[in-house]
Amino acid sequence: MNKKIQGYAMFIIGFTLLSLNALSYLLDWQSKNSAFTILGIIFVLLGLKQARSL
Repeated sequence: MNKKIQGYAMFIIGFTLLSLNALSYLLDWQSKNSAFTILGIIFVLLGLKQARSL
């Protein structure tokens, strides 16, 4: 797997984590966890950096 595909995969995982955490706050679900927000931001930033570096 090349670096660009890995970067996009990390971006999708991070965006999914951020979306699930945002939905849990908006819909008042029980799975509110700030670690998902932090991990999501890190995955999005690192994934975009890795995808753009090539």
